[in-house]
Amino acid sequence: MRCAGIAAAGAFTLLLLAGCSGGLKSNLPIAQVYVLRPNWSAPAASLPAAAAPGAGSVQVTLPLAAAGLSNDSIVVLRPGERLDYYGAARWAAAAPAMLQTLAIDALRASKRFSMVESDAGPFASDYVLSLELRHFEAEYTGAGPPTVHVALMCTLGRRTDRGVMVSFDADSRVTADADRMQSVVAAFERATGDALSQLAANVALPGPVPP
Repeated sequence: MRCAGIAAAGAFTLLLLAGCSGGLKSNLPIAQVYVLRPNWSAPAASLPAAAAPGAGSVQVTLPLAAAGLSNDSIVVLRPGERLDYYGAARWAAAAPAMLQTLAIDALRASKRFSMVESDAGPFASDYVLSLELRHFEAEYTGAGPPTVHVALMCTLGRRTDRGVMVSFDADSRVTADADRMQSVVAAFERATGDALSQLAANVALPGPVPP
């Protein structure tokens, strides 16, 4: 009888475990992953097709991110300065890493430097572009679609003496066409592209790199 009781208890335990394992299954929708492919304009029509000799090289830092912007969540700012996230959507990478890559691409396309790489690159550079990600969120101020706000604080300096050459904000706001995820992502692309166009236009060198 004692053995039968143990067997019954064991069977009951297995049933409990089976019930628990079923309870671990989530009914939440799988998050959609979005990439940004913004377009940006060339800084000026008069720029040469290639960087002039002595134009120098630049490293672009991983942006320091404001509170709430350091992960891959798509950030929402609601009335009352309440920070939120879209529940079933995320970026393909953390926002700072994504913006660093896009800034590098924009500077390479501008052809103002002989080389552009990240601050993790293996080569020494003449200049450093320091970035701060101040805004990268969809702002809801009332009824209707959100306005996407993208803002980068950009500082270009010499590596040798840490002298600042230029410092500026690249700031853009674009209202989404509709309060749908694809429209919001499209607004992120337009705002990011505008901010990158400002970045490429304002990162300029006064002349050849000093010997």
